[in-house]
Amino acid sequence: MSPTLVLADHRAGRWRTSEIAGGPGPWSRATLAEHAGILTLPATAPGGARAVFADDALGALVVLDGAGQVRRVPVAIPAEHLACDPTGRYVVVTTGLGASWDPWSDLVTVVDLADPSGTTAVRVRVRTGEPGVVIVPDVGTGEPMVVLRHREPGEAEVIPLHDLLGAGPHCPVVRGERLELQGDLGHGDAADPRTGVVHLSTEAGIERLRVTGGRPERLQTWPWPVPGRAYFLRFDPTTGIVCSVRGADSDAEQWHTWTNHVVRWSRDGAAEVTRTGDGLVFRPDALEGAVAWTVVHPDGDRLAMLIGDRVSEIELAPMSAAPRPGVAPWDPVGDRPAQRRALALVSGDLAAVTRGGDGELHLVRPTGIDSTIDLGSAFDEGGHLGVIKTPETWVDGVGR
Repeated sequence: MSPTLVLADHRAGRWRTSEIAGGPGPWSRATLAEHAGILTLPATAPGGARAVFADDALGALVVLDGAGQVRRVPVAIPAEHLACDPTGRYVVVTTGLGASWDPWSDLVTVVDLADPSGTTAVRVRVRTGEPGVVIVPDVGTGEPMVVLRHREPGEAEVIPLHDLLGAGPHCPVVRGERLELQGDLGHGDAADPRTGVVHLSTEAGIERLRVTGGRPERLQTWPWPVPGRAYFLRFDPTTGIVCSVRGADSDAEQWHTWTNHVVRWSRDGAAEVTRTGDGLVFRPDALEGAVAWTVVHPDGDRLAMLIGDRVSEIELAPMSAAPRPGVAPWDPVGDRPAQRRALALVSGDLAAVTRGGDGELHLVRPTGIDSTIDLGSAFDEGGHLGVIKTPETWVDGVGR
């Protein structure tokens, strides 16, 4: 089965799918929650469900199946993070800031994809903020546990999935066992469903825990091995490697001087560090032992692919409204949104990357650009990409 790309122009409020070996499907209306991203589901997901994302305009979880059919389940918005349990039956949606600068929502939604009516969705209240989320088995009992990562103050909160499912209507408060984190500014979550180990990126490093007997158990924190800190955790289900990117950030207006590194950790904590060069490095992807990322810089943008110990770099056409030195990279350029690039690995040697604001998609291999596709939409802010492949038993489990 050929991989399918999910292409979302969240600024325009529409999305479509595209077969790598074929053409794109028609546009559909939905405002993808860009921060929550697209969550690919394991082969065991019920009803042939293959992937989900949140529609931040309608207030629904959009469920895609292998036959191209779509159903929607109401969820609380603005969606911040998505995660599924290792079976793919249950999806948890947390809420974030939306258009506000201050935390205001405390709602979390749990959806049961096994309900064909699409009505089994339970909303509860936890703690106001923008929590990250993973679902892992309790290493003592095997029971699925929802782990929320909270910010300022930083803490991990563990709630049994059955407590959320049994909470009932009217958004009751449900709280769990909590563990104070070493860092207050978490940004990135990953979980290994085989071992039950949770990885949380904070300014203290990669803080790690597992759930034993319903309680969070602190494990060794992996320090960030170069100056700065980690962001954007990714889990490669093929290899069990956890990777992260970024480093020592200076003033945001001097983003082109930011130093960046990609770090890969094996399950035993051994770290491999790769320098990426200066500039804006945003949201890497990891798949089948490969790691890919883009670098945005005034001297030229590029896509990099790390396969084994070899890095291949491919030059990309500049964005017409690219970030400028002296202006934070997320601030508008004139009357246009700040542009960036969305990235997704289709396979271990093929990446898809957008040209934000210019409505183009590049399919790139380590040897160069295979093809460039006109998307028929601007894809301001880079849009968002996801890949649906032949269903696999083990997946990342976190929306990207």
